[in-house]
Amino acid sequence: MIFTNFREIDKLGRIVISKDIRKHLDIHPGDMLMINAEGDTITIKKAENKCVFCNSTGNLSKFEGKHICQDCLSKLRSL
Repeated sequence: MIFTNFREIDKLGRIVISKDIRKHLDIHPGDMLMINAEGDTITIKKAENKCVFCNSTGNLSKFEGKHICQDCLSKLRSL
C-alpha cells in the first residue's frame, strides 16, 4: 500500500507525518528518524536502533532513551 500526503512546512521548518503513515511504519513519539537529502529529493525513514557504544543492532536494552547492547551493558557492569 502506498501512502501519499501533501504537507506545508511551518515557520519553524517542521512537517507533520500523518497518523496513518506513522501507524503503518510503527513510528511512535521518541523514535529516531533518518533524514537524507540527495539532489532535490528528501528521504525520511525510521532509523535502525543501534547500541550507543558499538553500533550493534542485536540484543538491545533501552536506558534513558538510549540503546545499549548486552555485551556493552556487561562491560559497564564490570567497571
